[in-house]
Amino acid sequence: MKKTFVSNLILLMGVNLLIKPFWILGIDRSVQNHVGYVQYGIYADLFAFSMLFITLLDLGLNTYMSSNVAKNPEKLREEFTALTTFKLSSSLIYLGLTLTLGYFNGYDEDRIALLLLLGFNQILSYFYSYFRSIVGGLQYFKTDALLSVVDRSLMIIFCGLMLWFGLFDMTIQHFVYAQTLAYTVATIVAFSVIRLELYQLNWKINLTLFGKILKQMAPYALLSLLMTFYTRLDVVLIRKLAPEGDLQNGIYASAVRLLEAANMMAALVAMLLLPIFSKMISKKEDLSSLVQFSTGLMVVPAFTLSLIAYVWQQPIIRLLNYQSTNFAGHVFGLVMLCFLPLAIMYVFGTLLTANGSLRVLNKLAFIALIINLTLNFWLIPSKQALGAAIAALVTQSFIGLTNFLFGHKILVIRFEPNFLIKLFSALTFTLVTAITLKHLDTNWQLSIMATAGISILSMLIFRIIDLKKGLSLLKERTK
Repeated sequence: MKKTFVSNLILLMGVNLLIKPFWILGIDRSVQNHVGYVQYGIYADLFAFSMLFITLLDLGLNTYMSSNVAKNPEKLREEFTALTTFKLSSSLIYLGLTLTLGYFNGYDEDRIALLLLLGFNQILSYFYSYFRSIVGGLQYFKTDALLSVVDRSLMIIFCGLMLWFGLFDMTIQHFVYAQTLAYTVATIVAFSVIRLELYQLNWKINLTLFGKILKQMAPYALLSLLMTFYTRLDVVLIRKLAPEGDLQNGIYASAVRLLEAANMMAALVAMLLLPIFSKMISKKEDLSSLVQFSTGLMVVPAFTLSLIAYVWQQPIIRLLNYQSTNFAGHVFGLVMLCFLPLAIMYVFGTLLTANGSLRVLNKLAFIALIINLTLNFWLIPSKQALGAAIAALVTQSFIGLTNFLFGHKILVIRFEPNFLIKLFSALTFTLVTAITLKHLDTNWQLSIMATAGISILSMLIFRIIDLKKGLSLLKERTK
């Protein structure tokens, strides 16, 4: 079991780290450079709007199917028809609600048409995830790892044909069409993996099953909705509140791109931690060693990346986007600082989720939403995209800090006596290195490599993480 787990984890992380960062930093970046800030800003606004009510597309069904199929594979055929019917119904509600609110939000016909396509893409994406959850529940782990990158791989191919081979002109509309085609093919591929398990289906509506699942998943759905609002509403508000809202959205989207790439790697760690934390909590085992290991693993790299992005914000943003300005660099620097509290949240928020502390998490998410909305309405009219970046940093800092405090308190986490001293020492060495190199005005690429090197060296010197012990611990917890 240990060997299987580790090999599947390596495969999952390997294919995701190979494909998804290339998608964000290669293809998505090239698309924005090609179409410009304004056109990409329109896309970013509509994409964020299409994300606001995606909770309706899931409602916890993916989590339920993955868990329940693993425990009771014989019930797959019975539950698949009922839950798929429900998912289709909720998809229609989602699409109708999104388009209706889009109309009242003042979108013209062209934007409504693009929003319709983006909403349809979201539906395809969630059906793709739904079928993948069944694949995972059936214990086809290697197949699921490969399926996890089918959609992005296809989009890389389709967009690459437009960007580099001139098959079609790269426009925002064609970019969205490429997503539609990629999601359609990926969904069909995912369904083909499970179709042999779904013979003799009896399509019917099972209201009892719906009620059971909705009651069980309601707290998770609420948390997902609140988190979506406080992370996605800023783009919608930029368009409404900022002069030249589409341009500002393009600048903001460019700044967020590297953060999203970093988040993908952090999310893989969180995905690993959730079942391990859950198992340890159910067995009443001491969590402190694993939490300490995870904290060191996440915080030091996140701090280093955030620091590097902030200190060398101007040359990095110019590398990422040919149209960048000093203002875009300032937005990028602040946005990237969000990664540190996000990394903390990925450890302690995952810990609280595994413990079932959804009431606490929902209260914190609601407060975060109020903070985010208040700051955005106050700052965006005067500071534009920079105001949204400030609001995001304050919001994520609140979430990271409170998740740490409540996770530490509720689960009674006890770090080793000198761990925090060693951690802050490593962070201080990295900080001093970056500031010194910036002050000396050395080559920025070499400075970044030196700062990253000192960060890694500090982790080793202060033994922030013991890789041998950490891997041993993770393997032990997955017996």
